[in-house]
Parts: sequence; structure tokens; C-alpha cells
Amino acid sequence: MKLKRLSKILAVFFIPLLLVGCFNYRDINKVSFATSIIFDTDDFGRAIVYVDCVKPYRSTNESSDKGKRIIYKGIGKTALEALRDVNLASSYELNYSQNRAYIFTEKATRNGIKRYVDLINNNQEFQIKPYMFIYFGEVDELLKITSSDEEYLGLYLEELVHKNKRNPRAMRANINDYLSNSITASDTYIVGAIEIREDALDKKIEIGGGAIIKDNKLVEKIDSKDAMSYNLFMNNIRRGTLEMSNPQSQQGFITLDILDNSTESKLKYDGENITLVKNLEMKVSVAEIQGRLIVDNELLKYIKDVKEEEIESYLKDIFNKYKEKQIDVFEVERLLDIYYPKAAVYNPIANTNLEVNVNLIVEGTGLVKDSL
Repeated sequence: MKLKRLSKILAVFFIPLLLVGCFNYRDINKVSFATSIIFDTDDFGRAIVYVDCVKPYRSTNESSDKGKRIIYKGIGKTALEALRDVNLASSYELNYSQNRAYIFTEKATRNGIKRYVDLINNNQEFQIKPYMFIYFGEVDELLKITSSDEEYLGLYLEELVHKNKRNPRAMRANINDYLSNSITASDTYIVGAIEIREDALDKKIEIGGGAIIKDNKLVEKIDSKDAMSYNLFMNNIRRGTLEMSNPQSQQGFITLDILDNSTESKLKYDGENITLVKNLEMKVSVAEIQGRLIVDNELLKYIKDVKEEEIESYLKDIFNKYKEKQIDVFEVERLLDIYYPKAAVYNPIANTNLEVNVNLIVEGTGLVKDSL
């Protein structure tokens, strides 16, 4: 009985400790939440930081939320000094818990982003989960577009990435993965790229292609065409489309819908030469036909033969392209360490040959298997 009474008394004392909120109305009206951070470098090598924030306002007298968009700019000899310079211009406390994107300009990435990455990694206010992007263009144009848009840049990019997860021409990466990869021997990583494109009525931000970063510096840009080949090479494609000419119509095309894809990687090493083996199996269906086309088993075999040869050519082209530049974006060094841990090979990508085996399964038309 005494034990039961003691447990009730302890419960009364502990319950108030659990009923504690993060913010109240008074607190939230004194904070600006960062949604994205842009890192740039000027001609003098100084760090430039742009912080895209939302200044919320909530009141007990109103049922709706209000917010004001604010973009801060800071300059300093170091990234931390630039961030402190931002604080000098803000009368509100800056909170980075809601940040959704880290954006590095092309100029900053070519000069090296190590000081910015170190700031993110060492500063407890910053998160390592947000996506990171390389922006190709002028910062003023990006800020002009986003300042006139109703959506916040970080939230917009996050939604854009989620909606394009199955887009074979898009690439994505977050800071956590980048930090983990930076300690590997090759220190080569691919980051998603963003650009400004002319839309029907105005300009929009788009993701497409990527950028190769080695030793924290930009070494190569990947266009959308190569992005699809690379994603196919690295087993990053589950859905998408393939196009080919209509053999029964001179000006028509056939669109194939990718239903599933699996790319298996193996490595062979004989002491001198390295062979990277890629076994690719892809299931597709005929999704769209332009012009006249009679779909039968003979046509499906024709599609299979043509596209298998074309996919094999795409994979070999992109491999040879980066092999000649000696950029190991295909994780050859990592695979060599897995299969042959005792092998000591300097710059293994330069001594690697590619073997590609493609098996295309054409499942008729539509999403119904074996439908002709």
C-alpha cells in the first residue's frame, strides 16, 4: 500500500517534466528559421554565405500562421566569420534546425569546399541530413527568382528531389553521404546539380545531371544524358523511359517504360589487369508508339536486340570517358579492396577494362505481362 502511494507521488512530480514544449508564441516570434544556405567565394578568396530564412509570426489572437521571407548575406575570411557576419545583420536568432539544402556555387566548388564542409561538420547548429547541390549560374539570378517565388528555396529543392527520385537523369546526394565518402581513398563523389532554365512564362530552378567532386574540388560536370548512363551503370534506376526509332515508320519513335532494373557488379584481377563486370537485367514494356506499328514476337525481339546493343554502347562510352580522365566514379578502387584486399594497385581505374552483359526483357505493351 505504501509502495503504491509512493509511486503516485513520484508520478505527480515527473508528469510536469514531460509536458514541456520546444517553443511558445513569444519564443517563436524571436527566431528566424533557415531553409537553405548558399556558399560562394569572391574574387579575393573570401567566403560568402547566403542564408534563406523564414521569419514566422504566430499569435494567440489569430488562427492562421504568418511568415516573412528574409535572405541574409555574410562575408568573411573564413566560413565561420561569414556566418558571424550574417548574425550582425539579423535582429533575430537564426535557427538551422529546419534547413533543407546546402548549395555550393560553381566558383566556390572549383576553389574548394573543404572549409564550408568543415563548418557544417563541426558546427553543432548545422544538420548533416539535408541535400547538397552544386549550382551552375549567377547567385544574383538565383536569389532574384527565389525572392519572387512563393516557395522557399530549401523546401522547393527538397520536394523537387523527392518527386524526381525515379527520374534516371537526376542525381542526388546529402552531406552525410559526402562526409562518409570523403574519408575513402578515391575521395570522389557525385553531387546533384541545379540550374536556371527558361520556362514557358518565366524562369525556374531545375535539377538534372550532376557534378564530380574530388578532393573537395569540382573536376567535371555531368550532363543529363551521361547522368542516365551513370545511374544505369551504378544500379540507381528503377523506373524511367527509353526511346528508339520506329522500324515501321520513318519519322516515328517507340517509348519503352522501364518496369524494373538490376545491375550486378563484379571485379576480376589477374595480378596485372583488372576487369569490371556489369551484369544488367532490365524489364521494359512498350508504352508509346508513334506512327504505324505491328507488335508481334518478331518486333519484340528486334527491340530487345537493338536496345541491348545501345545500352551496352552507352555504358562503355561513359566508362571510357572517365577512364581516360582517370576519374574513378565507378568505385573500382572500393571493389578492388573488397574482392582483393591484399592487392596494392596505384590508380586502378587506369588499368581496368569493362565487360558488359545486358539482358533486356520486353514484356509486350502496357503494364500487363506478355500482352501483345
